[in-house]
Amino acid sequence: MQIFTITTDFGADNHAVSSVKGRIFSATTDCQVVDLSHTASKFNLQQAAYIFKSTYLNFPEGTVHFIFNNLHENKNQQLIYVFENGHHIFCPDNGFITLLFHDQPIQIYRLTDKLNSYNFVAVTDLFLANVALMNHGQEMDVEITSVDSILVKKPHVAFYQNNILDAQVLHIDYFGNVVLNVTKEYFEECRQGRNVKIHFMRHEEITQIHAHYNDVDASFPVCLFNTANHLEIAINQGNAAQLFGFSESTDRSLFYNSIKIFFE
Repeated sequence: MQIFTITTDFGADNHAVSSVKGRIFSATTDCQVVDLSHTASKFNLQQAAYIFKSTYLNFPEGTVHFIFNNLHENKNQQLIYVFENGHHIFCPDNGFITLLFHDQPIQIYRLTDKLNSYNFVAVTDLFLANVALMNHGQEMDVEITSVDSILVKKPHVAFYQNNILDAQVLHIDYFGNVVLNVTKEYFEECRQGRNVKIHFMRHEEITQIHAHYNDVDASFPVCLFNTANHLEIAINQGNAAQLFGFSESTDRSLFYNSIKIFFE
């Protein structure tokens, strides 16, 4: 059975999501379609890349992933394909791939067919046409391209200087938990076994990294590494984003949530 995932910024109630599923089921006789995410903030590709990266490797190798976030951002209307970690990834040429893999070397392919009408239905059909070629052992209508030939976006990264790690809000989940753009690996590299103090409001600090949300009493703040190995600020049985006034940054917003992490 062929497994497909679809990732969009259409919103869960948009008819476009069902339309994409319908095109997949119509073109593939034996398949399963999984909603990976449809609720990433509009125009926030870094958040979409974080959600996708945190999820897709949990699917079996051979899974086909269709990404539609910011479908109309690039005027060239180019579509690209990447086969990495045993997964087939189709997405627009809008910077998503460079945010997803960052500095990791990957082979990128450009879909060579041009669409007369560029919309989510036509894009889905072109993705599916190439999947059909792949499933029949034929060469897909793609050609190798380089990073220099696609739209490149650099992720917002945490900045370390003078024993201070300056982090930003990467994602706020359904529970109001605030995910920072700090991985456990980078955090420990900066920390070097020292004590930590996370300062994110005038009078609000966290001085301990916990393993679970319920390591603190209800309504108390907690900081931990989530299953995607990103640093997260939460409230046990509460909403950290609302309580502390956190908001997500986007590519089109000048709003900037800075959280300072001190190592002593």
